[in-house]
Amino acid sequence: MEKRGAAWLIGGVVLVLAASALLLGLWPRGAGGVHLLFAHNDGAVIEVKVGERVTLELEGNPTTGYSWQITEIDPAVLAPSGEPDYQSSSDADGAGGVYTFRFDAVGAGETEVVLQYFPSWQEPSDTARVRSFTVRVG
Repeated sequence: MEKRGAAWLIGGVVLVLAASALLLGLWPRGAGGVHLLFAHNDGAVIEVKVGERVTLELEGNPTTGYSWQITEIDPAVLAPSGEPDYQSSSDADGAGGVYTFRFDAVGAGETEVVLQYFPSWQEPSDTARVRSFTVRVG
């Protein structure tokens, strides 16, 4: 009976650790070298290999004049792959949606990626919404 209890305990610990890594953005969620991040992964540190892709999805609403902009990145380590895509969550006028940013790991090193949500007619400021994560490329 004690062996069965120990097996359940070990299995439970492994499950909790895997779920924690997934929620913290430390576990790749995609296939084929694609690492997915979301707003709740703010502050995460992820490790990738050269040639892998990091994809970030953030909610926003361009009809308000606001958009997510990359304000800090080392493009020698992690390069943006084109312009972000935007997909509306509804056909309704003024509906928000999701911005999708794609980055390619192009060189070894570490970079902090900072994005800010602010109106197009202003410069980034301390009052803008900020999301950031760190990528280590090895």
